Amino acid sequence: MINLLIFDLDGTLFHTAPGIVNAFNKLMADHGEPAVDSETIISYIGDGIKELLVKLDSRLMHPTNNIAQLEAQFHNYYSNCYLKESFLYPGVLDFLKSWPHELAIVSNKSEHYVRELVSKSELNQFNWRKILGGNSLPVKKPNPQVIHEVLSETNTELKNCLMIGDGLPDMLVARNADIRSVAVSFGYGPISQLIQCGAHATIAHYKELPKVIRAFS
Repeated sequence: MINLLIFDLDGTLFHTAPGIVNAFNKLMADHGEPAVDSETIISYIGDGIKELLVKLDSRLMHPTNNIAQLEAQFHNYYSNCYLKESFLYPGVLDFLKSWPHELAIVSNKSEHYVRELVSKSELNQFNWRKILGGNSLPVKKPNPQVIHEVLSETNTELKNCLMIGDGLPDMLVARNADIRSVAVSFGYGPISQLIQCGAHATIAHYKELPKVIRAFS
């Protein structure tokens, strides 16, 4: 029986791309570069901000090779827009209100942003047993240690856990931890890649998730 759901955040619970694209392109403008199209920036989402900025730096005519400085600049822009430019996906709240068991979030986003998005949105009404960001532990997805941390906190067996996400790190961490996974097609990762990476099921809307969970139980 599935009694623990572990969610990714960006592209799974929240549509966060607008704020990320906004901050990314403000940083590009600071360096005298033209804006990058949203689709390209969205393809960079999932591995964490440092990796996003490595890709930004590689696009500059004169790369800074100073990711720490870029990160500080990015946070300055992103911190001013992420709350108003992040939106819960349709059906998230209805599903969560119907779910009687354990909930957790494992994201590669900085923990501060994850917790702020949860606490200042309608997700704050739910009992999230564990919230991990990309800087919460020495490792992040797809390292299975992040899943083991949640399982330990909730005293849950592998067979009773389900990872739900939109990116390769989500499918890979599920495979590495030997738990089942559900790929969402409304997020940022190409669904064909997620299936190839081992997704056990896919959903196009949260209203489909209860049926998937029942099939696993």
